[in-house]
Amino acid sequence: MAIGFWRLGALTLAIGLPGFALAQAAPKASAHPDFSGIYFPAVGPGMRSQTPTQLPYNDAAKKLVADYQKSFTLDDDPGRYCIWPGMPRAVWGAPFSVEIQQRPQDLSIYWEGYGMYRKIYMADHNPPKQLVPSAMGHSVAHWEGDALVVETDNLKQYPYMTRMATSSAAHVVERLHQEAHPDAKGQPAKYLVDELVVTDPKVYTEPVKIKATLQLRPDLSLIEYTCTDTLWDDYLTQRKLALPDLDELPGGKE
Repeated sequence: MAIGFWRLGALTLAIGLPGFALAQAAPKASAHPDFSGIYFPAVGPGMRSQTPTQLPYNDAAKKLVADYQKSFTLDDDPGRYCIWPGMPRAVWGAPFSVEIQQRPQDLSIYWEGYGMYRKIYMADHNPPKQLVPSAMGHSVAHWEGDALVVETDNLKQYPYMTRMATSSAAHVVERLHQEAHPDAKGQPAKYLVDELVVTDPKVYTEPVKIKATLQLRPDLSLIEYTCTDTLWDDYLTQRKLALPDLDELPGGKE
């Protein structure tokens, strides 16, 4: 009888433990919004703004701008040579898709344009140090309610005056939050709003505030950006070389 009772108890325990383990292992629902998804820069009134509208260059920077405009033209724009715009210029401005993947320890952002990539580390998950300056800089974030506050420094200088120039002293603070309201066609839509403040005492007399908005677009996907293809085509033209057309070979699917 004692043996039968033990077997019954063991069977009950064996049946009950998996459910108990699953209950214990089930992740807790996050208290914060999830920004993960495919987005596209939103258009329309109030979707993007800059204050002040004219960049507030200091006197030394104004001279550099004047000298730059004497020597450089739009044909010299770095984007034509696949130079990353980086932060803060990359904030949802170009007409390309953006993908965000969010985890408890970080956010990964992928831009279709220029194939750019950015990592935002969460402050409470032991973020790594950055050894060298980069186009995207070093970004560390924390939550303030439903807003993600991101601070970015360790940016390398961006000396091209056709866009928003910044020195290595630039510091960027962002607040990202979600909104839901009708799109330009009156249809329900979800948005990710980035309110950004750029401070660079080497270049500007006051902070520059930028608001940029992405619209959630799960119907889109990212494809490869072909900036370097143009450079390669130019090189082949200069060399008077023509690549073979492999698609003209017989066989394969009709």
